[in-house]
Amino acid sequence: MRRAALVLILALSVACRKRGVPNPDIRMAVSHEPGGDASAASQAAATDGGGGAKGGSEAVPTQLVVPPEVAQAWSGIRLGWKDKQSGKEGTVDVPLGEATPLPDPSIVVRADAFLPAFTMGGGAITSEGVEAQNPAARITVFEKGKEIFAGWIFTRFPDVHPFTHPRFQLRLEGGVPRASK
Repeated sequence: MRRAALVLILALSVACRKRGVPNPDIRMAVSHEPGGDASAASQAAATDGGGGAKGGSEAVPTQLVVPPEVAQAWSGIRLGWKDKQSGKEGTVDVPLGEATPLPDPSIVVRADAFLPAFTMGGGAITSEGVEAQNPAARITVFEKGKEIFAGWIFTRFPDVHPFTHPRFQLRLEGGVPRASK
């Protein structure tokens, strides 16, 4: 009886996943560049049994689609940073497609994409609109010119795919709206 109740509780916890919450069991495609790298994504899917919690029934996203209205509304991302050694904190704006150093100039962050309403499905990673409902950014972090992190970070879910570094913490504060003309 107790065992059946435990199994039921576990099943319900999996079934009741909130809409918009990234599933950490799903591995994202190797490349999230526009157009994607389908061969690398297919190879990753074959390696991990399909990449999903359903044993391969979910397609691994292979393409990044930034809707034109999103590109028109947002010009960059705002990152919060904390220096764990000194305790200092601050924010830095990183324009999309560009790189900006942290207070330690040996660490540089490039903003590759910003999706204000992140969603994955149908083989694509995209945004369901321009409003900041589930902000996510794909960033690349370099230390002394060497790539040390490339992946998605989330405002609402900072513990999913977090950037880890011995000195700095990074968190996505949100997007930087494009200045109206």
